[in-house]
Formats: sequence, C-alpha cells, structure tokens
Amino acid sequence: MSTTPIPASPEKPELPVLACPNCGSNLLTEGFYNSCSETTRLREDNDAYVVRDRLYIDHEESGHHTVDHQCDLETFCRTCNTRLPWTLPQIRDLNGEALSAAPAVIAKLMAELQEIPPDA
Repeated sequence: MSTTPIPASPEKPELPVLACPNCGSNLLTEGFYNSCSETTRLREDNDAYVVRDRLYIDHEESGHHTVDHQCDLETFCRTCNTRLPWTLPQIRDLNGEALSAAPAVIAKLMAELQEIPPDA
C-alpha cells in the first residue's frame, strides 16, 4: 500500500506592524474598527387575528437588503478602544499593498503622528 505524502501547508507570512499609539497593539493582527450607518429595506407581511374578542395585527419580516451604507471615517483600536489618529481610508491604503512596500506606507502613517499637535 502506497501512501501519498501530504504537502506541507504554505508558510503564512508575518504581517507588518502598525502599532496603536495608545497601547502598542499591532492593528494589523489585533484589528481596528469603525462604525457604519446603514439603511435597510425589507418586506413586512401583516396578518390580523382575533384572541378573546380583541383584534391583533402581527407581522413577519423578510427580504432584508441594504439600500445605503455609509462608513464613518474615525477608526478605533480593537484592543484598547481608543480613537486612532488615522482615518479609515489612510489605514486602508495598505489594502493590496505588496508586503515589501507596506513598511513604507506604515512609516508614512507613523510620520504623520509627529505632525499632529498634542492637543488635537
């Protein structure tokens, strides 16, 4: 009986470090969040019924779908829940970036911290 060797799983490369200025957590491994507002449209099927001489109208909802979705630009560290100094589009500039180029984008974000007045 011949056994086929199981191929080794591909190595998972380490994510670069984008540190939270408050707690130092790596936002790329521990996460960050933002809020969004959504308008949803759905169908409500209404039915009437009688219980002990009283009329009731109940409904069931179905067919939920998003009509509008707006993301807030403020971002927050998932670890310490502190507001981050970067907007959502600034952090998402890393999206699709080559791993070799990510440190330069992160360095640009970190350099912006030096430009922000302490009372901002």
